[in-house]
Amino acid sequence: MPELPEVHTTVEGLKGVIVGKTITDVWSDFHVGTSHGKRQTIKNKKYFEKFRKLVKGAKIKSVERRGKNILVHLSNDYTFIVHMKMTGHLMYGVKDKFVHLIFKLKNSQNLVLSDMRKFASVTFCKTEGLEKHETVGKLGPEPLSKSFSAEKLLTQLQKRKSWPIKSALLDQTVLAGIGNIYSDEILWEIGIHPLSHTGKIPKNKFGEMFKVMQKILRFSIKHGGDSKSDYLNAFGKKGNFQNFHKVYGKRKEQCPKPGCRNKKGAIIERLVVKGRSAHFCPKHQIKF
Repeated sequence: MPELPEVHTTVEGLKGVIVGKTITDVWSDFHVGTSHGKRQTIKNKKYFEKFRKLVKGAKIKSVERRGKNILVHLSNDYTFIVHMKMTGHLMYGVKDKFVHLIFKLKNSQNLVLSDMRKFASVTFCKTEGLEKHETVGKLGPEPLSKSFSAEKLLTQLQKRKSWPIKSALLDQTVLAGIGNIYSDEILWEIGIHPLSHTGKIPKNKFGEMFKVMQKILRFSIKHGGDSKSDYLNAFGKKGNFQNFHKVYGKRKEQCPKPGCRNKKGAIIERLVVKGRSAHFCPKHQIKF
């Protein structure tokens, strides 16, 4: 699933090509007959028809990211919210066999949502009501915002002090945008075992976590995000962060940390924490 750097990369790409463009029509075959098709998303046919009438003729004012969500603000004071989920790609001017949603723009180009598994979600609401919307209203603070700090990180994670730190980092109501890849890389870098109880981790480690978190997220953004799975940016291109993984997806490989290289027992392992995978080095990542 695209995480903060991937969604950020998509948004930055879209800003330069769709802002100021008018949506002339919308097409979709996202409608599904399962329980997902009954929810208040465009997978519900009645909801889609409301959505189509709402966005048709509206101009795109701006695009931003909130957590793992893409927010497209319109001139009619509505915002539509796209969560790409597992295999979704929001792209401009790209043709793809898995396209299930097309925004036709006045310049004859299309903004499309490609999604092989049809897990992506698209909803809308009044822009002024975004903070109360179920998709973004309960999200935690942004790790790269100017107001975020080591102290804020500690405060947020202590809300889940009885949880494993891996799970606490993945809780979007605690911290917005972190997923499996970056939680693994962050914990590897600071030497904390993913099963460590959040409340038992020494407080000074959260200052280190804050710095490492920002460093890794910014580094990934610099390299266009992570395409180890199938992420594509706004123009259908892959990112490169997967070429810099230290631990994620490295099960049974030697830990690359200088103090662990060629040492017995420093082989990357994988375990499942509350249903989510975690990769770690049993040699240098301490369990608190």
